[in-house]
Amino acid sequence: MSKTLSPNDQVRVRMAPSPTGYLHIGGARTALFNWLFAKHHNGNFILRIDDTDTARSTDESMHEIYDALQWLGISWDEQYVQSERRNIYDNYVVQLLESGNAYHCYCTPEELEEIRAQARANKQPRSYDRRCRNLTPEAVDRFVAEGRKPTVRIKMPDTPIHVNDLILGSRNIDPATLEDEVIVRSNGMPNYNLTSIIDDAEMQITHIIRGTEHLNNTPKQIAIANALDLKLPQFAHIPLVLDDTGRKLSKRHHGDLVAVNRYREQGYLPEAMLNFVARLGWSYDDKQEIFSVDELIEKFDLARVGKSGSVFDIKKLEWLNSHYINQLDVSARTDAVIPFWKQEGLVDSTTNRDWLENIVEAVGERLTTFQDIVPQTRYFFTDDFEYESKAVKKWWGGSDEKKQKTREILTNLGQILEKIPTFDVETIESAIWKYTDENDIKRVAAMQALRIALTGTSFGPSLFDIVLLLGKDEVFKRIQKAIVCL
Repeated sequence: MSKTLSPNDQVRVRMAPSPTGYLHIGGARTALFNWLFAKHHNGNFILRIDDTDTARSTDESMHEIYDALQWLGISWDEQYVQSERRNIYDNYVVQLLESGNAYHCYCTPEELEEIRAQARANKQPRSYDRRCRNLTPEAVDRFVAEGRKPTVRIKMPDTPIHVNDLILGSRNIDPATLEDEVIVRSNGMPNYNLTSIIDDAEMQITHIIRGTEHLNNTPKQIAIANALDLKLPQFAHIPLVLDDTGRKLSKRHHGDLVAVNRYREQGYLPEAMLNFVARLGWSYDDKQEIFSVDELIEKFDLARVGKSGSVFDIKKLEWLNSHYINQLDVSARTDAVIPFWKQEGLVDSTTNRDWLENIVEAVGERLTTFQDIVPQTRYFFTDDFEYESKAVKKWWGGSDEKKQKTREILTNLGQILEKIPTFDVETIESAIWKYTDENDIKRVAAMQALRIALTGTSFGPSLFDIVLLLGKDEVFKRIQKAIVCL
């Protein structure tokens, strides 16, 4: 049997993503929980890239994982790439073969499919019948002569495997449900369950904190560790992240909705994403929603991780992001939104910085993400916009009589604004109110008519801020354009 960890062992945890695509929200949560656990216990967090699936692993995906973790502020103390550790695994495989705890399997893909079909037909729990466990030397020679490339399978024990999970509790795995796992592919590459548990032992990992999708792997890894007399870490399996229908959040079903870098590109703050991901399955109490990084490190405890799945609530993420955006001063918010304006070709390096900051200040607390700045402010940079049909019908009017009245109001407002000697918010506001009050015009009607003329929509920042930021000449030009369109 394998040795167990001492309570005095320094905490060492790891994340072992496969570089076969972007970093999944669930993967980010696994990384965060491991990182917080390590920080809380003054331990080490190791990043280990599982790239043994050479057909699907790419350098691009590996660097995207690095970028996403770094954006979140999750740093690692040590880093390894499994494809660079091939000799280590090969030596352990030799040990398993020589000890009789593993064997070569010469079954062809066609034979394996036939075996699986037969197992399904007979409703057997194992999909492999262990036919290569005790091959005669003559049979081996015959298969070699045929040019067959063998895999290597671990001999699973015929006694129950005990799994003690720090989150889900203890259980015994019936050996009848476990088949002899392939631990080395026919191309010579070791697979996940072998490399993972070997590296965990070599790197002195004390706790494996990962998603429940790995539950089936755990008894297999324990069996391999026992066969090699390796020290076993403690296991903790985090329940799945679900969508609002209760289905597992996955790349297959949800596309880039689950990609961490998607949120970075859309203008979410890493503080918001980190806070949001931390709350996917973990809670400190029933009240606190917002945590600083230091608070998360101080309060994180596996005992507070739930046993049931957690729902990915995009509205909560948006709320958190809005909160963190509003903690930034105007200069920092401006720095954050400029790339989104530039991406749309609305600003360049010559655009007046003070003017941009004034626009951001006028927008105020309306941003859910930094990407929102574009639709909310496009009209400041161009008059090439459509007038919102519902707003036009409500405030400009559907009848000729109402439209004529709107033309009259806009004409008079244009003349008033053109003649204002001092173009500031107070003077603009005073002049417009004086006109509406003296002519018995509802203030809201005049304001909305003018707002639509200037922006194409009926909502947004203070109209007086908009007038001031557009400037007298642009305001007059847009009013004239609106009158022609009425």
